[in-house]
Amino acid sequence: MNLKDFLLEVVAPLMVCFCLFIGSQSQCLPPGTYEPPENTNPAWDTDGDGISNAVELNDANDFHNFDTALVDTDPSIARGLPSDGWIDCAMNLVDTCPGYCHYLSLDNLDTDDWGVLAMINMIEGSGRDWYAAGEPPPLINVGDISKGNASTQQFGGPWDHRWHQNGLDLDVRYCRKDGGNSRLNIVDTPNNYDTSGTARLMNTLFDNGDFMLIVVSPYCGLDFEG
Repeated sequence: MNLKDFLLEVVAPLMVCFCLFIGSQSQCLPPGTYEPPENTNPAWDTDGDGISNAVELNDANDFHNFDTALVDTDPSIARGLPSDGWIDCAMNLVDTCPGYCHYLSLDNLDTDDWGVLAMINMIEGSGRDWYAAGEPPPLINVGDISKGNASTQQFGGPWDHRWHQNGLDLDVRYCRKDGGNSRLNIVDTPNNYDTSGTARLMNTLFDNGDFMLIVVSPYCGLDFEG
């Protein structure tokens, strides 16, 4: 059994909330070298520069001076490690687009959703595929990319949110059987955990990004867990 099949068939049924780490910073190209997708000028990226219209029009990204009529370069660069690093020229994820939504948990608006373009594109691409496939609710629920304000709290143990520092890792919620876009206490209501939906979700994410690590939260069911 290869790694992908193992994750889908063995890990997904046990999962409550997971954190995805995309490839190392060497995969995040410096400004001016980003290669737009082969399908140039799709409806979601009318200037074909690989940065979606939604991101370019996002008020939080105004300081980048993006223009939906011009080919912009990728300004974002991951530095250091997810647990000890930073992002040069971080880009902000739009909170809701087709197929996905960003949940705040304890953080303030636009504090925990900053990342490199590779991460933003992975989330948006997964959302478009999820929507196009006609998947039933819930949407893909994504959480922290950056540390935010409240998520810097140290909860103890190995899952203390020291990560999310260089825009290469992402928290993702599992799927609920009732279709709700909210957290699920799997200790109290394990029958609402949609394992097959979560497996399809992981497959969609795999199709849109290169991952080097998946971490499953040991804090299943605790109140602060996304």
